[in-house]
Parts: sequence; C-alpha cells; structure tokens
Amino acid sequence: MFDSERYREEVLDPARKNGNTPPADLLLRYGIDPGRPPRGDAFDAHLTTVVKYWRQLGTQRIAYRKIVEALNAAHRQLAESDLLSTEHFLKDRERVAQATGAALEEIVKDLAGDPVVSAAALTATAARLGGGAATEAKLRALLGRRRIRVIDELWPLPESPPARGSTVLRSIRTLGLPLSLHVLADGRPAVDFTLRAGLRVDGRPLTADRFGVVRERVERGKQDDRKTATDNLLTAMTAALRDGTLDQLVLWELTEAVRPAAGLGKLRVVAREANRLGLQREEAEEFALAVLNRGGVAPVQRDVAAEVEELLGAGSLRAAERLVLAMPADQGAEVRDRVRAAAGRVDELASRAQREIAAGRPEHAAELLAIAVREAADDTDLAGRLRMLAPPPAPAVRAGTAAGDRVTISWTPSPARTGGIAYQVVRTRQRPAGSATDGDVIGRTDGNELADTRAPAGDDLHYTVFASRSDGVWSPGATAGPVSLLPEVTGVSAVADESSVRVTWSARPDVTGCTVLREPDGIPVKAGRNGFSDEDLEPGVEYRYLIRAGYPALSAGITVNATPQAAPKEVPDLAVEPLPGQDPGRLRLAWTLPASGEVTLRSSTHRPRWNRGAEITGAELTSYGKELVGRTDPAANRRAALVLPMPAGRLFVTAFSSGGGRAIVGPTVSVTNIAPVTDLRARRAGPVVRLSWTWPDGVALVRVHWWPEDGSPERAEQVDCWLRAYRDDGGLQLTTGVGPVRISVATVSRDGEGETVGSPVGARVAGSGVPVNYRFVQAGTFRRKTRLELTSDQPCPLPNLVVVQSPGRVVPLRPEQGTPVARIPAQRLEPGRPVSVEVPVQATRGPYRLGCFVDDHSGHGPDVVLKGVPGGG
Repeated sequence: MFDSERYREEVLDPARKNGNTPPADLLLRYGIDPGRPPRGDAFDAHLTTVVKYWRQLGTQRIAYRKIVEALNAAHRQLAESDLLSTEHFLKDRERVAQATGAALEEIVKDLAGDPVVSAAALTATAARLGGGAATEAKLRALLGRRRIRVIDELWPLPESPPARGSTVLRSIRTLGLPLSLHVLADGRPAVDFTLRAGLRVDGRPLTADRFGVVRERVERGKQDDRKTATDNLLTAMTAALRDGTLDQLVLWELTEAVRPAAGLGKLRVVAREANRLGLQREEAEEFALAVLNRGGVAPVQRDVAAEVEELLGAGSLRAAERLVLAMPADQGAEVRDRVRAAAGRVDELASRAQREIAAGRPEHAAELLAIAVREAADDTDLAGRLRMLAPPPAPAVRAGTAAGDRVTISWTPSPARTGGIAYQVVRTRQRPAGSATDGDVIGRTDGNELADTRAPAGDDLHYTVFASRSDGVWSPGATAGPVSLLPEVTGVSAVADESSVRVTWSARPDVTGCTVLREPDGIPVKAGRNGFSDEDLEPGVEYRYLIRAGYPALSAGITVNATPQAAPKEVPDLAVEPLPGQDPGRLRLAWTLPASGEVTLRSSTHRPRWNRGAEITGAELTSYGKELVGRTDPAANRRAALVLPMPAGRLFVTAFSSGGGRAIVGPTVSVTNIAPVTDLRARRAGPVVRLSWTWPDGVALVRVHWWPEDGSPERAEQVDCWLRAYRDDGGLQLTTGVGPVRISVATVSRDGEGETVGSPVGARVAGSGVPVNYRFVQAGTFRRKTRLELTSDQPCPLPNLVVVQSPGRVVPLRPEQGTPVARIPAQRLEPGRPVSVEVPVQATRGPYRLGCFVDDHSGHGPDVVLKGVPGGG
C-alpha cells in the first residue's frame, strides 16, 4: 500500500533539497519496494496512484511545485519511450547503481589527497549524480573509511577588516610578528591557539591579566619604536577583548597571513601554514577549507514562499506571519492569502473560546483552543490559555484489593474534549483528598489504572483521582473508598506426623497477630506470629485450618489442609516386569503396597547412600534423584504398578514410603536400557514352537515368557536362553501345546549391581489349526445355484469366512485375487452337522473360479485350516 507521507519525507523532500532533481533510481522515484516490486496491472495501478499524488501535491503545496514539474516531465519521457515497466525499472536500477558506484570511487580518489571536504560539495556532487540523500550518505561512508572528515558548516570568514585592524597590522609589522597573538610568546617561537569555538591560547581562555603581564615586561625596557608598537598592539587587543571582537580580529589576521599560500590552491599547503602560525591542526584543516571555498559557493537563493508554506504545514503560524513581512510586496500573493486566512481562523477560534468560557462551558473552549493551537503551535498565549483550562474530573473511580497485597485503582476516563489528559492518584486516610497534593501521591499516568503497592494495612483508605492538561492545573477530584487492605500471610507450609500438625508462614511487619480455626468444627488453635502446632490429632483424618491475619481487623483468611499419618512401613518389594506387546521403549515397575505410608519412586544414576529400612527426613527424600511419574496400571492383591518411558543408560530406582514427616528407604532395582532382540520369528510344528531372533551386540542372555492367548501374563512360563546354547541348537524350542500363545523375549544384563531386564519383544503364535473341509455344490433347477458346504471331524469355532469369484480358469490363492460374493459370519462347527450357505455367483460370459478364505483382518480369529476344492463354472 502506498504511504504518501513516508514517500514525501523520504523521496520528495530530499529531491527538493538537491535542486529539485528527481532520483535517478526509478524504483525510489516511484516509491516501489525493490524487494517486492509489483508487476502487470498492480504495477500500472501503483504508478497511477503516485502520479495522482504528484499532481495533488503540486496543486496544494507551493513548495513542491518545482519538483512535481520535474517528475511529471521525466514521467512523460518514460511513457513516450515505452519504458514504464517493472523489468525496465529493475534493469535501470542496476545500471544506475553501477554508474553511481564507479563515479563515487573516482570522486573519493580525487578527494583522498585532502583531510577535509565540505558538506556543500558532497550535496552538489550527489545532486549531479542524481542520487540525492542516499548517494550523499554513501559518499560520506566512503570518505569516512579513508578518514576524510566532512565539514557540515564552513568557517565564516570576515569580509572586511575589523575595527583596530590597521593598528594591529602596523604594530605586528613593526615588531616582525606573524600574528598579534605572538606578542604573548615571551621568547618562544610561537603560541598554540584554537579559534573555532572561542579563542583559547595554550589551552586557556585569554584574559586581560595576561596582556598586563606582557605590558609589565615591556615597561621595564627602554623607550623605542618596538616599545611603542607593543604598547599600541596591547591596547588594541585589550579593547577588542573587552568588546568581544578579539576572535574576529585574530581570524582576519590569520586569513591575511595565509593569503600567499592560498594562491597555490592546495588545501594541505594552507592548512600547514595556519598550523605553523599556531592554529591547532584539525582547526587549521577546517580553516584552510573555508579559505579555499571563500567565494566559490554560490549564495543560496531563498525560496521564501516555500519556507512560509513549510511553516504553515508545521503549525508555526506566527513565524509564517513574520516571514511574510520579509517578502517583496510584488511576490507571494497566494501564500500571503493563505497566511492571512489561517490567522483569521485562529483569531476566530480564540474569540469563540473566550465566549464559551464566559458562558461556563470551559471544555468547549478547550476544544476550540486545541484546534487553534494545532494551526499556531508557536503562539505561546494560545497554548497558555489552553493549559490553564482544567479538564472535567473522572466520572467514576473504583478501588479494590483483589491482589491481596496491593490496592488497584481504576477509573472512567475524563470526558475531556481534547487529548493529552494525565491523571494523578492521591491516597489519604479517613477522608478524601482535597487537592492533587493533599496526601500521598501514588503515581501519575495517561492510562486509567494504577496499583498502590505500598498501601498501609488496616486503615480506611481513600483514593482520589485528579485530571490535568498541564502541571499545576487540576480538575476536581473523584474519590473511591474507603477501602481497607488486609493482606494474607504468605509462604504457608504444613507438616504432619502421626498425631500432630505444624504450620508456618510469613507475616507482614504491621501484622498485630494471627487467629487460626480448625474446621469444620471451628475450634480455635493457639497461634504465634509465624505459625502454630496442633497436637493429639487422629491419624488418617484430614484437618483444615483457616488462618487470618490481624491489622487489627482480620483478613478474609486462607486455608491449609494437613493429614496426620501413621508411621510409614517399608515397601516389601520392587521389580521390573516385562510389557509384552508394548512399545519397547517403556518399562513397568511393580511393587507391593506397604501397610502404611505413601509410596514414592525416585530414580538416580547412583544407589542411595542409605541402607534399606533406614528412616530419613522429607528434605533428604526430595534431595535424592527425581520422582518418577507415569501411567499407573490397575493391580490387585495390594500390588501397584507404574508404566513409564524406558530411561537412557543405567538408572537405580528406589521405592520410598513416606508419612508423618518421615520416610523409609525401600528396595532398589537397577534399570539399564539395553538393546532388545530383533527379527523375532516363531514357527509352529504341532505342539512345538521354534523361535529365532537376532542377538544385539554385547548381550549373551535372554529371558523368554509364554502364556495362552486367553490367559494372564502374570502366569507366564519362563525360560532363560544363553547365546551359546542358542547357537548350538540353532534357536530355541518351546512346547506350548496346540492352542495359540503369546511370547515375549527380553534381553538380560548381569553385573556386580545385579540383574537388569531390557525391553521385551513380543509375538503371537497361532494354534496348530483344526482342519475344515469345504466344497462348492451345483444345485437347483438346471444346476443354476451354487452352495458352499463346510464340515469338520472335530468341534471348532468357525471364523468369519469370505467367498471370492475370479474370472478365468486361474484358481484364486488369496482373498484379494477375486471379488467377494459372499461372507459367512463366525459360528460353531460340529462334527456331522455341516454348514451350508448359498453363494450368489455373479453372471459372467466366460469361465470363473470360486475360493473360500478366512475373513479375519485382525489376525486374531480362531485357528482353522481350510481344505477343499475351489469351485467354478
């Protein structure tokens, strides 16, 4: 989106200052983002918007007419040459950048011989290159790298000899001095001085006392021409020092002294001569630049009408009126009318404001004055009248203590008709504030909310809000209150043992005392300033305590719960159990619940320093390792289990039983994240299942569990298999029976710390299968119907079956090789009682084949072996 204000400030204003020369970079000239230039219709629409803005600005703002004329002329030339396109703009930008870069390098080489250069020369050079402010900035950066200083303002040199100049010149010629200041040398070859920011000799301001010292020295000599010349010189210099013209006198002398060197036209020669005469080196370089540029820069032609236009746009009406008086009478008729009209509007607004004040409507007057001040911001009288009008007060103020330790004050903003309203909040006790300084000032803001973080507790506090447009002029106050701050105690901590509860907290210094009630019975408990102890309580009962702080009024109170507990008992056991069929990256920890106490499992990279059964404090418990948190499995017979991700590396897990502020150390198990077996395979041969797998590196023992598919893993049978036996036997053979079973194989690591079982890998092995015979029978009139008959010599659960039809004479070997034409739901198949199902064969012109298959996509259906002859036609 085209930002006209930004475009005017960043493109048009620099172009005006560079001689009303349009930027050479076309993208910059038309305000196009080089990173995302529009194309096609979007490009044309953007150019239309920019050109329309030129015309509008040239019509409304006199100061921009010349640059707008130049832009329009260049635009017409591009249009006639058919060069208004994104592609040309981008290509031309590269050309301009290369040409400008090469030109800048040449210019820097030419300037490299001088230590300083004038900013006016850079501006003129940048304008000649068509780059404007951006090119000037690049040129400044290149010169900075070569340590060439840019002088923004040349040293103003005197145009004519100053007063006493002839006297000084005669005296120094008689004395043979290069400059009048050398009379202070006292036998030295020269004096060091600076001049640009005020005359200082040898680092100090020059005073009449220093001339007096020289005069005393001269007075001791004999009377001759030199003494007379010295006396005349000192008299002239003292007088110039007194009337403040000594700086100009010395500068004129210096300019005359370097005139022969300036004739050579070399900046370094002039600077060296000025430095030899005593001027500090950097100032000598700046002085030489001013001498060589004297008369070389054309005087700037002031565009007074444009300056008046800018003053009006900036809201400086009074300055514009003064500048209009300096314009020739036959010029600037249009801008004179604009200034006259603006002054009339401001005067009318001021008069109306005065009438509104007299009518008792100060806010209407403030609105009118604010409009007037926008046009005449430099009118101090108008601004002062606006500041003296107090805004209306805030309609409503609210104060509350929701935060507990602070008071929050909010208010409805003042219905002022002008902006810039600030608010001051004042706190008082027992009564509202009478003025903006009558009480404790909480703060000042241009928003509508403040927080009092230092409010005293227990007092009736009033908060009054005052509105203002300027310091010292306040609206009437609007008050909320009274409100009483009653903060609660903080840092509450409760510890319970077998028959008591101890609670501690932190209280503010101004708390007079605390009361405690044990609920739900409301029994008072004796409490100190920072806590209490409640004795002779019943274990296993949860007690709730209401704690209220007194100031002396009581706070609302906070509650804390605590439950005395019987002494904890040690956890009997802790084991790592396999999770068949689960993600191998998880483990299951199981334990038997103790008679009393809450069980916590904590893990660490080292064993606990306490022996099993040791009693430790709660602080010692929390300092060991970290607590394990995971999914809790349901268990029975006082068993509990926790399932959590398998940790990396070796960890020690300890079961702690805690209660009553104590903890008992239980058993510790070692958990090592060892690699599982891979490529587990199981093959059944009747009641025997043969297993094989790939052993991970460094593992020589695995533990195998198996159990009936409809049984419980907790009753699984177990066998350990060593790597050597596995290799000798070519695998592991299990006698599982003919039914389907579940098998898990877990790697095992043994070391000095004990035994660690890795993540198990599971498999399901189907049963040996019951033979089921099937056949397709042609039936009905003309044998047009097909039936499927299923028989078995032993009872079995028949799974879901599917019949598929395949075109041609090729028998389907899998269900997906044909189109399903019939599905037989699972049912019981008994010997001597065949199952017969009619099959709706699809009509086909050629031969076809039928096949029957188990339709159990889960793979967990009953195990049967289908035997039969595929049908067909």
